[in-house]
Amino acid sequence: MSIYNKTFRFAATLFLSTSLFSTALMAAEPAAKPAAQAKAAPASSATPIEKADKNTVLATVNGDNITVGDILDARETLPGQLRQIPTGVLLPMMLNQMVNQKAVQQLADKANLENTPEVQKQLALAKKMIIQDAYLKGQIEPKLSDEAIKKYYDENYANKPPVKTAHIRHILVKKQAEAEKIIKELKAGKKFADLAKQYSIDKATAGQNGGDLGWVKADELVPDFSKAAFAMKANTTSTTPVKSPFGYHVIQVLGYKDAPVPTLEQVKPEIRQKLTQQAVKEIIDSAVKQSKISKNEDVIKSFTVQPPTGPVAPAK
Repeated sequence: MSIYNKTFRFAATLFLSTSLFSTALMAAEPAAKPAAQAKAAPASSATPIEKADKNTVLATVNGDNITVGDILDARETLPGQLRQIPTGVLLPMMLNQMVNQKAVQQLADKANLENTPEVQKQLALAKKMIIQDAYLKGQIEPKLSDEAIKKYYDENYANKPPVKTAHIRHILVKKQAEAEKIIKELKAGKKFADLAKQYSIDKATAGQNGGDLGWVKADELVPDFSKAAFAMKANTTSTTPVKSPFGYHVIQVLGYKDAPVPTLEQVKPEIRQKLTQQAVKEIIDSAVKQSKISKNEDVIKSFTVQPPTGPVAPAK
């Protein structure tokens, strides 16, 4: 459950293939805000692996080598947020995952599954995706030059006034009567964090941090919530429930401050992602426009199941 507003987007690494180790890395990565994930590791005396001989053997699995080159190639398939982390930091985890992958792969090869119908079907699908990804990559990469990134920064960040941010907490419930009850309990002296833990159905914020959303910008929140929150004064709590697509909120605004304009280096990964999303959308729109497409709406409608009503978290 989340009240953050996420508009239509494609992942920055849509055109890159996935694998066992990248999936495992994502699962193992500790939860953190994007800004925290982008922080560089502390300086050390370790030699950058990028400068090493690509044929240097790092591990062997039943006589099959895993080299520096394999690690560097694998790094290119990682999601964007992981590629912001120095290779040396990721190396132990990546190598362990590649060892695991190779051990399983060797057993899979011995099982002689390559020519089974199911595997052949999956190989055909994988081939189509690889070709599609290669096409997208070739179309997108020229649009991600340093010049393009700098131009986007100049147009969308540089010389812009600071953006107002608010430190907000909230309690989300399904029914208006529940929210009204919580407001009465707050007026009676109960603590906001305790009530958030007790009542809020936004489990991402309720338990550990008492409904705290941190410092957020207006456009990072769903419109109904954002409009109500940013109309409130600092150190106040909403006196009536605020309705959004997710339910009813009790909102507390702890304070306001202006977020300084970020430097180019601070937002470079974000700009690359936005330019990638923009380029992918343009490519898809162009492809669809050039195609003759027909849909059997009656058949589609007969198989379509309406989603359940109620709060649904948007894709992150």
